[in-house]
Amino acid sequence: MVQEINVNELSDSEKQALVCMYYARLPKTDARYKNRMDDWSVLEKRFGIKKTTYKYAKDSFDYYFPDNGRRGWSDERPLSRRGESFQEVYDSYKDYPVDVLEKATVEIIAECKQEENSFVSMKCGFPQTVHNILNGEKNITVDGVYTLKEELTNGKKVFVTLGGDVGKSEVDWKPGFKGVAHVTKEPYDFGYNGKGKYFKFDIEIDCVFKKAFKREDFLNYIDAYDAPYIGPELSRDPSQALSTLDIVKAVAVIRAVLDEYPYLLENFKRIFPQDFMDRVLGAVTVMIPASVKFGENKSDAVNSIYEDMEMEEDAPEEEDMDYKPYIEPEYYTGCSCKNRDTGEEYAHNRIVFGAPGTGKSYRLNCERADLIENGGGYERVTFHPDYSYAHFVGTYKPVPSKAGISYEFVPGPFMRTYVRAIENGRSENKEDVKPYLLLIEEINRANVAAVFGEVFQLLDRDERNVSQYPVKPSEDIKAYLAKELGGQSSDYEELRLPDNMYIWATMNSADQGVFPMDTAFKRRWDFAYIGIDDNDEGIRGKTVILGRKVVQKVEWNKLRKAINKFLAKQKINEDKQLGPYFISKNIVIPQNGDEIDRNKFIETFKNKVIMYLFEDAARQKRASLFEGCFQKSSRYSEICHEFDEKGLGIFNRDIQIDTKPEDLPAAGILEETIE
Repeated sequence: MVQEINVNELSDSEKQALVCMYYARLPKTDARYKNRMDDWSVLEKRFGIKKTTYKYAKDSFDYYFPDNGRRGWSDERPLSRRGESFQEVYDSYKDYPVDVLEKATVEIIAECKQEENSFVSMKCGFPQTVHNILNGEKNITVDGVYTLKEELTNGKKVFVTLGGDVGKSEVDWKPGFKGVAHVTKEPYDFGYNGKGKYFKFDIEIDCVFKKAFKREDFLNYIDAYDAPYIGPELSRDPSQALSTLDIVKAVAVIRAVLDEYPYLLENFKRIFPQDFMDRVLGAVTVMIPASVKFGENKSDAVNSIYEDMEMEEDAPEEEDMDYKPYIEPEYYTGCSCKNRDTGEEYAHNRIVFGAPGTGKSYRLNCERADLIENGGGYERVTFHPDYSYAHFVGTYKPVPSKAGISYEFVPGPFMRTYVRAIENGRSENKEDVKPYLLLIEEINRANVAAVFGEVFQLLDRDERNVSQYPVKPSEDIKAYLAKELGGQSSDYEELRLPDNMYIWATMNSADQGVFPMDTAFKRRWDFAYIGIDDNDEGIRGKTVILGRKVVQKVEWNKLRKAINKFLAKQKINEDKQLGPYFISKNIVIPQNGDEIDRNKFIETFKNKVIMYLFEDAARQKRASLFEGCFQKSSRYSEICHEFDEKGLGIFNRDIQIDTKPEDLPAAGILEETIE
């Protein structure tokens, strides 16, 4: 006897695969086959995946069940390419009787229909409470309610709608859905006004919209139609009331807001969990206006929409549906690149760090040229404090289209490099596989944990330099990958870094205001340190001229080392000291071989070296460092003025002696002046 299928033991992807395989088992003549669109509509609402995707999945199964009378996709599209769950479901249940599969499908669909009331919809019409919200107050006390006290648990999301009779003088706001909050204090003060049924609870406002969304703003979103206090009004609502809101309605409401204000996407991603946002960004049912004459059916209405959009009038036959082939991503390609100078293999994840001016960017730029000398590509990005996951990986944005504005996933440098590496890795000739590099400047100037998000997990590579642990991408990323790489979004259930994708970065831990990196992040990188004097060969013996009222010809490298020696004596770490190229090489060593531009060097020295020492490296040691002028001039502007007058004489006497300028007497006092 065949054991029944326990659907509770199946993952969400396996449940969807099982429903598709069930309908693939049925011939067209079976009356149950007609139910497939209804069931796929339920799955669409539950998982945010279009019905056409389930249709393609069913077509993939069709090939393996020839008795159903349908051709299906050819054997060039194996089930595993739609996802591991499809192959696993087929292997496990392909021989089960149709009646057993039917029972499991009925249970799955029933489960998907039973959406949990996970949210609270609140209509607020008390002037004091409304004004507190509109005035930007974050913490709000809500009173005058007496229902749903069991639902008002800490953290529960609350959809806030402003109510009130616009005909009354105290209602000086525009009613409508205004924002999202969450409960911070569960119901308390029962009977505070003498009436035992009333209580209070506290909320924190997470997001307030520019406008209050009226009920008519949700008319085109059918699942939001009867959302309490938000969708179209079916009966007179009380002025202060609560109701539950299920996930389907909540998804439709947030999607409606997002379609009008796409810039709110990042806010919503912070407010709601990822699985909820995956559904918001997935397939949501909308009503499209169509011109229909009396007596016309649905097909006539659909055809009129196609005509309006200048599309082909006749829909393609099921077997002739256009399908862009899906090719399994090649994560392991055998790509290995060596440094031509050292013969060592380049690390795939590496961070070059050191003091400012040690040549970190220059080194990576040279090695970047070596890495892709024989083909490949790279992209460079600079992190900053406001840099985010949306910038780095990508986000859902409005883009111009023939119809006006549409919304698409716009990739960031990480996703662009990833796609190019995957495309290149598909080459049948492994000699044609080339490296693709993402080069990050100043990686620690952004909050790397927030910027990398879930792709942080991908940095953990195995011995093949492929991501050891995959991550599940969001629905918008899956749709983008399907568009760029072929197949359907359901084909991309996981991401892994291929071995031909390199990520290199520079880091200067001496910068002020940088974000710390935790140990878990650091251990996924190979670190290479550039010492303070490692790259000074190119500037040795190069002299510069200090001062405007005096002539002091000194060697820049000696001056730099003398300042560093002083900083070291003051217990200031090496990463705060001056690297050889703290002042650009182009200034110290003119490219055209001419004499150094004296005025340009002096201005650069004041604006970079003196400023850096004054404001950062020697902030607590100013009096000792600028010993030659500090008693007279303690402000930055005064020190710069003294530098014009005295040049090297503004510094500590040890620095003057260690630098030994050619025209400086043994006493360290410069006599020559310029008239």
